[in-house]
Amino acid sequence: MRPRHLLIFLFGSVLSQAGLGADLAGTRGIWLGNADGEKQRIGLVEFTAAENGKTRFRITMEEKLEEYFLAMRPFRCLTGPSQRLCHFPVELEAPVISAGDLVPLEYALMFMRTPPKSLHINPFNGIYYKMTWTERGIVGQLHDVDMDPFIAPDSVPLERRLRPLRSVDLSLGDPRSHWLPILTIE
Repeated sequence: MRPRHLLIFLFGSVLSQAGLGADLAGTRGIWLGNADGEKQRIGLVEFTAAENGKTRFRITMEEKLEEYFLAMRPFRCLTGPSQRLCHFPVELEAPVISAGDLVPLEYALMFMRTPPKSLHINPFNGIYYKMTWTERGIVGQLHDVDMDPFIAPDSVPLERRLRPLRSVDLSLGDPRSHWLPILTIE
């Protein structure tokens, strides 16, 4: 790429990334859905501008999520015909994102899945939505994850406690084995 074209490309990228925060400003719905067209709003996220072109967020889960006391703690869950999805928010850092870093939002929207009538949670059944910006909002791609680093943080090396998950810890989830494998914020 020629230096002039590279400069134009880089300038356009900066403007594009700066515009993403502005485009998200306001309140958006958090949706879970599947390929069959089922789509359920599970909450709202309010985005506000923060310093250095970043965006602050605040999540409010829908009242329709029922409260269950599982594994000695309360969870807000959505129960469907094949699974119960229990919100497992992890808030280890400020709720601030940027075009290149959606990890705090990804951690805040983690779930654990159980059979619909189960009273127990297995930490191996974690759900992590790896998020990307799109023209319509944010889309999360389903990954299976072991939640043990959050349940037993002492097992994680000290230098990784803020963000204990690495890409090797995520396994691309099979959408056919999950009730609502698609997360969107729009």
